Formats: sequence, C-alpha cells, structure tokens
Amino acid sequence: MEADVVVIGSGVNGLGAAALLASSGVHVIVLEANDVPGGAVRTEEVTLPGFRHDLFAMNLGLFAGGPINAVLGDRLAAHGLDLVPTAKPFCSVFPDGSMLGVEADVEKTMANLRDIAPEDVEAWGQLTDYLGAIAPTLVGILGSDMPSWKAIRTLWKARREFGTTGVLDMAKLALSSTRSFTEDHFSSPKVRALMASWGMHLDFAPDIAGGALFSFLETIGGQFNGMVIGRGGADSMVKALVAVIEESGGQVMTGQRVSEIVVEGKRAVGVVASDGSRFRARRAVLANINPSLLPDMVPSAVAERPDFAAVRRFRPGLATMMIHLALDELPDWRAPGAREFNYVHIGPYLDDMAMTYTQAAAGRLPDSPTLVVGQPTISDPSRAPEGKHTLWVQVRVLPLKPTEGSWDEIGDAYAERVIDKIEDYAPGLRSHILGKKVLTPADLQRANANLIGGDSLGGSHHAAQFFFLRPVPGWWRHRTPLDGLYLCGASTWPGGGVGGGSGALVADIVK
Repeated sequence: MEADVVVIGSGVNGLGAAALLASSGVHVIVLEANDVPGGAVRTEEVTLPGFRHDLFAMNLGLFAGGPINAVLGDRLAAHGLDLVPTAKPFCSVFPDGSMLGVEADVEKTMANLRDIAPEDVEAWGQLTDYLGAIAPTLVGILGSDMPSWKAIRTLWKARREFGTTGVLDMAKLALSSTRSFTEDHFSSPKVRALMASWGMHLDFAPDIAGGALFSFLETIGGQFNGMVIGRGGADSMVKALVAVIEESGGQVMTGQRVSEIVVEGKRAVGVVASDGSRFRARRAVLANINPSLLPDMVPSAVAERPDFAAVRRFRPGLATMMIHLALDELPDWRAPGAREFNYVHIGPYLDDMAMTYTQAAAGRLPDSPTLVVGQPTISDPSRAPEGKHTLWVQVRVLPLKPTEGSWDEIGDAYAERVIDKIEDYAPGLRSHILGKKVLTPADLQRANANLIGGDSLGGSHHAAQFFFLRPVPGWWRHRTPLDGLYLCGASTWPGGGVGGGSGALVADIVK
C-alpha cells in the first residue's frame, strides 16, 4: 500500500497529526500494533460490566485547550467527543483530616486557602497575577518547535514587555526545583505540598531542578483551566480522531506492528509490518513511538551511526502502577469536601514525596508512594451503573526494576499496600469495593511497548532531556538523522500529557 504519510503508532499525537494532515488533503495511513487505537488513552470494562475505566490517561484538559482541538473541535464533537469540565479539579488531603482544594474560580480557591493557610493568600494571589501576565509567553514557547525562530521571537517579545530581568525570572522558574520555588513563596507546608504533588505527576520530586514550572502551571493554572474528561471515557477522543481521519480519506489499521523502517539512500521511504505487509510513504514516515525503539527498526548500518545510536540512551522516567476500582459509593474521605474533586492527591508532604522518589530511584518499593486518586464519576456518572462509581488510582513513583522481585511477583501485594494508604484517608474504602484491576509497571509495558519499564511519561523530563534537548541533542524539531523520518509523542517537545502538541507541530512540518 502507498500513502503520502505513514504514521507508526496511534497515540494522541500520531492520531492528531494524521487527523490534521488528512483534513488538509494529505493521504495518511496509521499503523497500530494493538488491536485498538489510542496508545496510552484507552477505556475498558476491566472490573465489572458497566464500569468504564480509563486504563492509563484520564485528564483531557491539555487536549481541550490544545492545537488539535482548536482546529478540529467541531468535527470531533460531531463524532461524539463530549468534553466534560469540572469546577473542582483537584485537592490534596492531609493526615490531620484537612484538605486544600483548587477550584476553577480564583475567589473560591482563595477562600479555601484562607481556611488552611491565611498567611499564604497574598503570595497565591501574586502568583495568580504573574501567571496571567506571562501566559502568552509560555503558550508561545510551548506552541513553538525547539529550537526555532518562532520560539526566539516569542522570547524577544517577552524581553520587550518584561525586560531582561523579567525574562531571567521566567528562566529561573523553568530551572527551579519545586521545593525551592514553594519555599520562596509559601509558608504553609500544605500549600507547598499542594503544588509539589503536580511535580510528581511528571517525575519531578521536590528537589529536582525544573520541577517548579510544571507544578506552577498545573496548580495556579487549575484556577483558570479546571480539568476536563471525556464523557463515557477518554477513548471518546480516540474514536473521534479516527473518525475524522477516515472521513477525510485516511486509514487507521490496527494489529499492524511495524518491524522495519525501509531506508533508501539517506531517506526513510516506508515501513514493513511484522506480517510482511509493506507500506510506502511518498512524503514522510512519522513515528509516534519511544525513540529508544528506533535503532532496532532501521538497517544496522544506520542504527550503528553515532547520531542514531544516541537514542538508545534515552532515559525513561520512573514507573507507574494503575489500580482501578469499581465502588458502590465514593470514598468516605476524612476530609468530606474531597468527595467533590476529580483528583485527590495523597503525598502528603514534600519530604514524603522526596523520600518516595529516592526509594524508587534506588530500586526500592516506596514506603509511602504519592497517589493520584481520580474520581471521574463525579463529573461523568455515565461511566458506572446508576449510583455506582469508578476510582482511578495512579501510583507515583515506582522503581523500573524493583530489588524485591519482579512486578509480576510483587505487584498485587504492593497494590494492597496502596489501598491501605487510601484507607488511612478514607476509612472503610475496602467495604465499598465491588471489583478491582491492578496494572503493574510490567503490565503497562505489555499493553504498550512505548511505556518502557512502566514509564508512562514517554521518557524522563529532567533538564538533560527537555526543551531543545528532547529527546537527545541534535534530534530537535521532530526530525531524525534520516530524511523523511519524523518523531512525535511524549518523547519529543513539548513532552508528556494528553495534549497533542507535538502531533500538531510535526503535522505542520510534513504537510
């Protein structure tokens, strides 16, 4: 078969790029190894019939405000994508039974702060104003390839508006650890923990440089953007993207694992699937895969070149476990208001998160892992039978190779420890569990070869693998050392999350 562009992998970025290209008249074929498209966006009834669980990603907020939805939103909605916002996106709960929540309303968030940490209300307000001022610069950088003239123009404009000192303040934010940033601005350990919990989403323990930016954006930005999930499950986004591709003349083919990228001269010209099927690309091959997998897919003469072999050293982030519960009622949190939030973070404090990361990095099972407890049925009751609920538990962070044994040996027992920890904050949870499904880091990699060792982030986002260094030096602007072979996905700029930013950037390059 032949197409203008052949896409390897059907994650949000591969599908998003294909949908944008197909909509502009480019003939695309998307090849997916699994039996269903979507990559790390997948919804299934894994506990009991009628309980629909987002197996991996749940939050579609970045996609809702991202470049793919901006162009294709009406068509995606026509194909069933119903984005459900929440007024109460996330909170953190603490051992003393208190809670601190961020709402999609600045004044309500400030009122929550006055109850818990009145001494930090003024600083929170200042940071809220600061994000409002620098948001256009941040959006411009995140929407620009790295490095590029567009990014340079955005920074130059920021220099004219804020001065050199203002630009350096933004650079300091981008390079700071969450601990240093929060200690500079807040007195309350609870406010610091509220912000630091978001750093743990993206593999940034409190003391790792670069974590402050993500923590700042998600925490302060939550007041403006809230949180969005897909009605009926996150796979509603996948189904809508596939429908747009197909109605535009493209194809999405599942059960087609690409085993070889065909190279002629210095150019990638197509792919071969594991069943021997050949797909020729007239314009480009777009790989929505972890770059460390590429050397085994190209001819050995290419894979052994220093500029290509470098991606074998692309570092994964630490691992993740997912626990899915079917419940007869929501958790009875000791902090009753937590029942109203889509995400409940359990850290509880910076030192606990720092120790969790240190233990996981050393191969040890953390004594007290950071938990992200999703309550999607608060916003979308269609995911469970009437009066019932689903719980989405992400365990952050865990060792890629635990010293205590393989994940197949120790995973279920560790999941019980996680449920014990939730019980500390929501007594009686076990009595409400109707069904359970545990996905260990090993299960994550089995489900999706791109989730190396159970890393759900598409590679570490630490400074040596971020901005223009992502995925490795010289592989910038979504290009590889082979002409006609491009990368997109969480392993490329602007990084992880269900936003589709890299898919939009690479579509603009190859169209």
